[in-house]
Amino acid sequence: MARTKRKAGPGSVTSTSPRSAKSRQEAPYSVTPTMNERLRKHFKWVFALLAVVFALMFVIAGVGTGGPSMLDMLSDSAGSADAPEQVPANAAVKDALTKSQSAPEDPQSWLALAQAYVNTGELAKVAETVAVASELAPKDATVQAAVANVYLAEAAAAMQKAQTEYAAAQEKSNVGGRPAVPHSVIPGQASGATKFHTAQESISSAIMQEASEKVSPLQAEATDAYKAAMVAQTIVTDLKPTDAAAWFRLGQISTAANDGVRAIAAYKKFVKLAPADPLTIKVKEEIDRLEKAAAALNLPQ
Repeated sequence: MARTKRKAGPGSVTSTSPRSAKSRQEAPYSVTPTMNERLRKHFKWVFALLAVVFALMFVIAGVGTGGPSMLDMLSDSAGSADAPEQVPANAAVKDALTKSQSAPEDPQSWLALAQAYVNTGELAKVAETVAVASELAPKDATVQAAVANVYLAEAAAAMQKAQTEYAAAQEKSNVGGRPAVPHSVIPGQASGATKFHTAQESISSAIMQEASEKVSPLQAEATDAYKAAMVAQTIVTDLKPTDAAAWFRLGQISTAANDGVRAIAAYKKFVKLAPADPLTIKVKEEIDRLEKAAAALNLPQ
């Protein structure tokens, strides 16, 4: 699914006031947060099922952009018991839309609107809205880093929707709170199954197939969003070629976008620019893993 490049007109988009980025606690001796700090972030179990599909494990930290990470965005949107009362979603969207219309040349107003659509689950409107911000400031590293953040938030939201679909389907396919029993393991049945079990398996299979059909476009949307984030972050590294954190970030996003070749190149640049960084050892291990994977697939390195 190609990313939309159309400008959003006043009547084509309908959402949040700009979100204030969380300040990130970074170790003074590192251009990126340490591994322990990244692991302390509120890792959501919801990512576990789809982590392999999207190679998410190495991109979650979201460091080096000066803006919120993917987990920051999800934590904000999910809310917490001690979080301040949130502005109603429809009011937030309306406010952001009004600001984008009153300041159509301000990329930040379009970024705020795109983030509002992410927060309210209106993911179909995100791409064309964030594209406006990108086109307004094609050589602004700060804006392009923020563009990447919004695309990452879109990907995370799509993945969360996919997980919800799978969880609901699994619950619907259960019998008495337990999964349908595969007929091949039913004891005491010469044919391997009773009519009831065969019917239940058929129903469960149909439910999971329906869920798969709903999840497939969400997975495609997340993949497209990762690729769009990679394009935006590549612009950041073009504008800031000596920024080690920007290259590290590109490596993370490229991994999530399943572009191992670009991830390897970005990580090698990071190592060259920050050889003494505490994350360098882990990055070298990731480079080795990616190179082995590329070699197995006969990909250029």
